[in-house]
Amino acid sequence: MPRKTAEQRTTLDLNGMRVPVRIITERGRRSTIASVRQRALYIRLPHALGEKERQRRIQEMVDWARRTAADRPEAFAHLVAPPVAEAYTFDFRGEEYRIAVRTHPGKTHTIVPTNGHSLTVKLSSCAPAPQQTKAIPKLLAKYFAGGCLPEITRRVHELNDYHFQRKIHEVKLSDTYTRWGSCSHRGNINLATRLLLAPPAVLDAVIIHELAHLLEANHGPKFWGHVARALPEYKVHDRWLRENGPALRFDPVPIR
Repeated sequence: MPRKTAEQRTTLDLNGMRVPVRIITERGRRSTIASVRQRALYIRLPHALGEKERQRRIQEMVDWARRTAADRPEAFAHLVAPPVAEAYTFDFRGEEYRIAVRTHPGKTHTIVPTNGHSLTVKLSSCAPAPQQTKAIPKLLAKYFAGGCLPEITRRVHELNDYHFQRKIHEVKLSDTYTRWGSCSHRGNINLATRLLLAPPAVLDAVIIHELAHLLEANHGPKFWGHVARALPEYKVHDRWLRENGPALRFDPVPIR
């Protein structure tokens, strides 16, 4: 399997669409490929290339992207960040939050509660508009994760005490889109912050899945036996997550 040795992040103008690009060098790779993924245009290159050949191959992939964008602009449309609005709303667990957006000269993005269900997002004026837009969902995820972590930690311990009785070291919420959860050999339970947007029963199902890994590290029959004993209807929740999981996002609705 190719192993990443370097990564360069940049942007590319494709017929007026400014899209993020990640140029990745990989040891063990023989060919050069370009692919449009959820968050960027990826260009993957072999490690053992001279600089001249490396630039030639990158240009080939850029030319391919431009041709593709001309023929099928919809292939890249999801990578184009909308302009930042001055205000947004976001529904979290049945409660509507209003979000005011401001810019400041600092280098970091922050989010602070103002009163009740009102939040203020402060975006760095040094960042380009696409980065500012993408920062808002991340800030919302971080804000709600911080407020909900004690509750989620208690729930993990409740389910563990009732079904598994194993030692838990730490519970974390992570703003990840690659997996719903993970469990380390040290007893660390990591859960995707997006699960806060799922029904409680679905969140419980993921917690039980990860807790079962404290007994079995793999996904063999013994593992699924532990899951089924703790939650006989786990397949229903797995199906819900497969069908509805992509919609679990901290994307606020702009107020125009």
